[in-house]
Amino acid sequence: MIPFKKRISYLLIISLIVILIDQISKYLVVHYLSYPLVIIPGMLELVKAYNHGIAFGFFNKPQCLLNSKLLTLLSVGVLIMLISVYIASKDITVLSMISLSMIIGGAMGNIIDRLRQGYVVDFIDAYIKHSHWPTFNMADSAITIGAVLLGIDLLFSKKKV
Repeated sequence: MIPFKKRISYLLIISLIVILIDQISKYLVVHYLSYPLVIIPGMLELVKAYNHGIAFGFFNKPQCLLNSKLLTLLSVGVLIMLISVYIASKDITVLSMISLSMIIGGAMGNIIDRLRQGYVVDFIDAYIKHSHWPTFNMADSAITIGAVLLGIDLLFSKKKV
């Protein structure tokens, strides 16, 4: 069993790193990206996008203020649930701690945007020819990677969260 203080340290350090990377990258995009920047031709570029919906631009309707408030409340509720699970899990693996910390940090990064601006800044545009994945950001990446790692850990670990 991993001691409570160590679990909280993982949560704080990893979540803070994710939040900082997310917020700094969004700041740089908003203030310095004037036009799309091609990273890998035909596959990846940086673009400035404002997402009033949920992850990856789903339900993106800027005219709906209620949408933003409901999404913020929903996000905070999910965040509270994740932190509760994280704290309550006595027999948790290191990979699960890292995964949940990434998910929590990513969720917090997007919640900060919603509370400050009413929308989330997205900027990573991945595509192949004319088939685009919805634009996303570093917080979305951390949430997705954390969820995949958590799934792997839950499937293959003898310890369960």
